[in-house]
Amino acid sequence: MNKLLLFFICVFSLLQAEQKVVLISGATGGIGAETVKAFSQKGWTVWAGYRKNIPDSILELPNVSFIPLDVTNDEDVLSAVSEIIKSEGHIDVLINNAGYAIFGLDEEVNKKEIEKMFDVNFYGSLRLIKAVLPHMRLAGKGHIINVSSTSGIRAVPGLGLYAATKFALEAISESLAATLYPTIQVSIVEPGTVKNDFVNNAQAFENPFIKALINKLLLLAQSGQECSEIGQLMVAIAENPQPNLRYQTSTKVEETAAKKFVDITGNKLRDEWRLFYQQLNQ
Repeated sequence: MNKLLLFFICVFSLLQAEQKVVLISGATGGIGAETVKAFSQKGWTVWAGYRKNIPDSILELPNVSFIPLDVTNDEDVLSAVSEIIKSEGHIDVLINNAGYAIFGLDEEVNKKEIEKMFDVNFYGSLRLIKAVLPHMRLAGKGHIINVSSTSGIRAVPGLGLYAATKFALEAISESLAATLYPTIQVSIVEPGTVKNDFVNNAQAFENPFIKALINKLLLLAQSGQECSEIGQLMVAIAENPQPNLRYQTSTKVEETAAKKFVDITGNKLRDEWRLFYQQLNQ
């Protein structure tokens, strides 16, 4: 009996040691909420960052803890990461999902509004990356997944400045994919038109073009990709030991990317920069 008890204790300890931990920003709506569900269903320990209300659909999920996380606040970011490390001992995957958009012609958006959008979409991601990196380096492993957009591939008129934040996120992701290799992986996820509240949650300027753009995007969103599909993709990326740099979330996005990228996975360019970095860093 003692041997059997010891066996179960060993098995339980092994399972605990292998428990994977994911931190997700912007985790309470749309893609974020479905990503929380997907990781919870796969048995991951999930830390869901939130700013406002937590929807009932994810409030009682198993293996999920909610943590206040305003990605524009340095203290919030450091406190959240510190609490997770104290509780779990490690963070295996960081998913930078927090973000928002401004609909407006480039010349009508003022500097303060542009800076706010960059603070969320770009600097917010960078804050979290910088906060988790020391712990991932100490563990000798980790995976950073940055949620971009088709706007990280090309800029739609009226969303040019939003695209600029996503272009910036893609740029730093490409660089990190080289400099953090081989211990830490970096991936970019590029959703297209999604069935969520992206348009309704955006800030919009009042002019005929922007009104027409919003109406068109709202119509497209009705037949957009389900957020749950993207949540499942996030898990697949996180569990892939050799992930791509770049993931398009649908065939439509692949078609958009193919117009610009010859290698839509981004792996060829990533490997070239890894070699470049290794050669200069010897």
